Amino acid sequence: MRLRGMPPSHGRSLGRSVREHGFTITALAEHSARVRRDQLALVVDGWSATFGELWRAAEGVAAVLYLGPLDRRPLPVVVACSGAAMPIALLAASRLGLDVMPISPRVLDELRGAVPAEALLVHDGEAPAWHSGPTATADEVLEWSSSYGSGLASTRRRVRLVLPALSSAGTITTHVQGAMGVQGLRQLAGLHDRLGVEGTDVILACAPLHRGKGLQLLGMALLTGATLVSAAHTPAAERIRIIHERFVSVLSASPGQITGILDELERSGEAPPRLRRILLAGQDLDADLVRRVHATWGPIVLTAYGTVQTGTIAMATPELLSQHPGTVGVSLPGSEFGIVGHKGSGDASGLLWVRGAHATVITEDQARIEEGRLTIVGPLTKPDTAD
Repeated sequence: MRLRGMPPSHGRSLGRSVREHGFTITALAEHSARVRRDQLALVVDGWSATFGELWRAAEGVAAVLYLGPLDRRPLPVVVACSGAAMPIALLAASRLGLDVMPISPRVLDELRGAVPAEALLVHDGEAPAWHSGPTATADEVLEWSSSYGSGLASTRRRVRLVLPALSSAGTITTHVQGAMGVQGLRQLAGLHDRLGVEGTDVILACAPLHRGKGLQLLGMALLTGATLVSAAHTPAAERIRIIHERFVSVLSASPGQITGILDELERSGEAPPRLRRILLAGQDLDADLVRRVHATWGPIVLTAYGTVQTGTIAMATPELLSQHPGTVGVSLPGSEFGIVGHKGSGDASGLLWVRGAHATVITEDQARIEEGRLTIVGPLTKPDTAD
């Protein structure tokens, strides 16, 4: 089991982890720790770790959680903290094979209806008064990350990601994502092939790691060996500095975030930093913005569209965007999209439905399909508003 360009030895290592944990983030993290132990994996708010250190930290936290707050009970884990504690707690819960729900601490109260009463809540600051289950703080997670956990026994449980979403009407829905399976693997392989992430890349993620895009990039880094640098809620000037100092080659941002970076470059008169790929997603896409980015960096821009339930289902390559700047792309292998009430795969406009990651969703977005290309024609119902 390996992707295009993956060495045979890495394919065997990935297959070994998948047989034990399923095709989950647990398997990706263990595999990367085995084959890339001393390679830099993650940088979050000045904290950094190699793949080996990240996995050891996750196992140490998992051992403390199992004997401490969880009291050996298979409770769901809600990760509602920021900084380095977030990916460590996520991987610790996945190592225990528990259901884990990542939530931004900024919207924890808004999504309280999705939090199970008995769940272990990993939080920043004070624990919310409305939660009755066990809790742990982000500071405790970082303290426990130096604990010994590599002797932790394996479990037959396999982690499931529980992803909450809020509709425009205020209704909370949760999507439970288990092992990817063949369809999910095809979807991930297609995303990997079009984005072209390599083990030598440094990826700057402007979306928080709680969000679908952030989680997807974390999984992509664990799979390919790329280094992931998180720069959520960071001013544009700081992001430009990070790109220079960290030798970032792949930038993932929303249209609003890339606009901020372009405006800052114009204000300062600074030459644009060198990049190999720019991925735009999460907000309405303006064709004029695509042309502006191409004029600054050349044809290296990709756009993407997806939902919480399905992950990324469409992506546009730089070649496609050069001809059709407003599109968000064509479907990835293992995914589909169409217009509600319209039969067949021909051109149509209306309410969009999408299928991927074992889920079919009728979205709240208006779209147009032309020759297999997807274009969102109305404002996204729930755009990414992270700064």
